[in-house]
Amino acid sequence: MVIQREAGRSKLWTALTVIVLLYVFICGIKLMGGGCKAMKKQAFVNELLTTTANPFVGLFVGILVTSIIQSSSATTSIVVALVAEGTLAVPAAIPIVMGANIGTTVTNTLVSMGYVMRREEFRRAISGAIVHDVFNVLVVIVLLPLELAFGVLQKGAEWLTALLPQSGGGLDVKGFNPLEPILAPTLNLIYGLLGGKPTRPDWTAGVCVLIGLVCIFFALIMLVRVLRRMMLGKAEAFITRVLGRSGWMGILIGLVVTAMVQSSSITTSVMVPMAAAGIITVAQIFPITVGANIGTTITALIASLAGGEHGIDGVTIACIHCLFNIVGMLIFYPVPLLRRIPPALAMKVGDLAAESRKMALVYIFLLFFGVPGAMIFLYRLF
Repeated sequence: MVIQREAGRSKLWTALTVIVLLYVFICGIKLMGGGCKAMKKQAFVNELLTTTANPFVGLFVGILVTSIIQSSSATTSIVVALVAEGTLAVPAAIPIVMGANIGTTVTNTLVSMGYVMRREEFRRAISGAIVHDVFNVLVVIVLLPLELAFGVLQKGAEWLTALLPQSGGGLDVKGFNPLEPILAPTLNLIYGLLGGKPTRPDWTAGVCVLIGLVCIFFALIMLVRVLRRMMLGKAEAFITRVLGRSGWMGILIGLVVTAMVQSSSITTSVMVPMAAAGIITVAQIFPITVGANIGTTITALIASLAGGEHGIDGVTIACIHCLFNIVGMLIFYPVPLLRRIPPALAMKVGDLAAESRKMALVYIFLLFFGVPGAMIFLYRLF
């Protein structure tokens, strides 16, 4: 009985911690978005927005930023906040979100480097890690041109947001956002300490952006840590128990586990040691990574609840992030011929990396840092 009561208290404290961290996260989104909106007229911000207006540069920005901070959730949440406050346009935000999907795969690829001294284990580990990279790159190659030409994702997301509560012929964002009165006391306290809500590009706007970013990163890091401690052991056992039953079951596992731990990097990184040990094949890892891509979009959807002057656009870009991963799954997974492409390419790269292990480091540097950084630099230079 005593043990049961202690377990019950532990679960209660964990649940309260998660709620508090989500509250801090959404407050951070509001503060950062409001500060960026006030700073919109500054030359530096205008230059940054002009740079990301080029879709290919936006893609590379998404890859580079996410590779550095190793969290697509943080990148997409920041993008949602900027869009919701009207600082960043939806079309300019879409390539950044796509780039974030590629950048987040750096974590599991780095995990695979832990096996670099054992050739066969490294071959299996890096193949299992890279299947996530390959899939996301292929989806971007297919969907980015379609989005630029026809706006398929934006139109689909706008159709979805049109289903939300309407008022006077348009979306009633405040009516849709039940968090406004809950967030108001904390936000008003912070604004009061700063002398009022920032309305122009001064020091208060910069402080709001800084506080917002700190809140976002702190909340996400702690949220992932808490949920990982609570769920990871159970998730590993669950994954091992149902592996191989069905590819669609693998997608569901990846989605649910990632939504619970709030990090696709954790889900996919768990697969790497299992692949290195030969417990799981690249073909079995693939559907789990597909599901993880969809599960990680929950963070952006939560961020969109913070609302803003252009709250409907924030919801739209969060829906685009979700649609991007769902459509990618529908393109590559149901058709057996297409389904075999990402694992086959990943195993080919794994073979090459195992034969020349220095090339694995070159691959990581070029894909996640070198090429994106060089493209951004060249664009700004010319």
